[in-house]
Amino acid sequence: MKAEESKLTTIFADSKTYEIPKYQRPYSWTDQHTHQLLDDTYDAYTSKEREYFIGSVITIEREKDRKFDVVDGQQRLTTLNLLFAKLKSLINDESAKSELQKRILPINVLTGATEQPRLVLRQQDHAFFRDTVLMGKKCEDTTELTETQLRIIDNLQTIDDFLRDKSEQDLKLYANYLLENVYVVFVRTENLQSAYRLFNVLNARGLPLNNGDLIKNKLFELAEDEFTEGLIDEKWNELEDLITISKLDLFLGHHRTAIKGEKQKQSLHLEYESVIEAYPGTPISFIEDLVKSAKNYNKIASNKFDSEKITRLISSLENVSHDEWIPPLLCFLNKQILDISAESFIDLLDKITYQNWIRRLGKTQRSTIYYNIITLLNKGSQGSIILAKIKEAKNNEEFASFMDGDLYGTAYAYAVLHRLEVEMQDASVKKTFTGTIAIEHILPQKINDKYWTDRFNENDHKQWVHKLGNLTLLSGKKNSSAQNFDFNRKKDLYNKKNQKASFDLTKEVCMNHEWTLEQIKSRHSDLSERVKEIWQIQ
Repeated sequence: MKAEESKLTTIFADSKTYEIPKYQRPYSWTDQHTHQLLDDTYDAYTSKEREYFIGSVITIEREKDRKFDVVDGQQRLTTLNLLFAKLKSLINDESAKSELQKRILPINVLTGATEQPRLVLRQQDHAFFRDTVLMGKKCEDTTELTETQLRIIDNLQTIDDFLRDKSEQDLKLYANYLLENVYVVFVRTENLQSAYRLFNVLNARGLPLNNGDLIKNKLFELAEDEFTEGLIDEKWNELEDLITISKLDLFLGHHRTAIKGEKQKQSLHLEYESVIEAYPGTPISFIEDLVKSAKNYNKIASNKFDSEKITRLISSLENVSHDEWIPPLLCFLNKQILDISAESFIDLLDKITYQNWIRRLGKTQRSTIYYNIITLLNKGSQGSIILAKIKEAKNNEEFASFMDGDLYGTAYAYAVLHRLEVEMQDASVKKTFTGTIAIEHILPQKINDKYWTDRFNENDHKQWVHKLGNLTLLSGKKNSSAQNFDFNRKKDLYNKKNQKASFDLTKEVCMNHEWTLEQIKSRHSDLSERVKEIWQIQ
């Protein structure tokens, strides 16, 4: 390994080229990262700092002093290419343009043909990078661009906005400062094995390598030849396109739990190393299973099921304050258990999830139930055994007791009211909820108005004000306007603009002429029975 301080003019010079290897993540810097680089280097330029360091670039030297694979530093190198390309487009001086051109994409002065770019991105993004950044072609249609390509477009715009008001002289001097006064620590390693070790060292030091990088790295390590590497790379790109980079770690965590059915004991990438090593098939079949799981995960995340009942159940589960229910559902979809219908399994999963949430079970207790389900699914147990295991965890009596207490102020209050609202329609009716929705006390929390003091004493008010029977849903604005008015005025406010926010729960309330203790008790009993029909397990 060799490390040296290098000016950017040395990095982007002679016939040196840099390639992003297959195991690297895509370009992921946001406009905030780009703006930070611009602010820092421009401030250093205006302050006339003699040297300004912007970090390290760690490479594998493939051909001495000519060709390098980039292990760490892709984000900076790519953004510097964007910056030099944008400076070139804004500067009018032809000799300055030519100087910047050779730093990113040398052109043969005799033939006019472009040569090898200084930086070669991953295969799926490089043609776009070459055309849009290095050649300066305008991108007319962004609808089909990848997440990485959209980041490149955004960062080009960020750079353009930053430089646009600078004078020609300032742009030229700033470009010269970048090349002559900005330094990196340039590190060369000798081979791929060194790169693998370096990945793990970097990760141990907390530098920005994600679990996906390291898991993909492990698969490449097990590849027997370049053809297998190519297939792994192709499938991994498919995985990233399905999930997106920003959500990849979340999916990988859920998939790990769906495989192992136990608590995570170490870093996610280390857990995957043991999973991959124990996997009975090839690295290719492992990643094919991973892609299959990603498709099912997307199905859950987008709630795209053919069954209207399942769509309703998933919508209900999405309101739960944790996502621990996802791994057992993902495992069920991946395993395709034939003797349990998806509707039956998801219905029971919804019931036990809500029961345990409302009963305020701790995470360990909740997770143990899910782990037991996953274990049976992975063993290929009979459907009746799997469903019986879920039912073992039920506690209808305790669940009902919690639902009979104060609902307002609990983590599950909105989820319960939302589900009751949805269940008032046939399964074929799909209700969508947007904007601000609030929980409304029909009997107000403070009873200053004579209407309420005539009908409720202090004890009855305290006992019933936060219970299910006294709560409904309203849009946020209508809730704030309802305040502590009498019931008739409240009904007028509930009905106002009803065409914009129609809640059947609230319509039912408005059918009452009075709102007394008897009405609250009657409605509480009715809604409690509906709750039991939804979530009690027989």
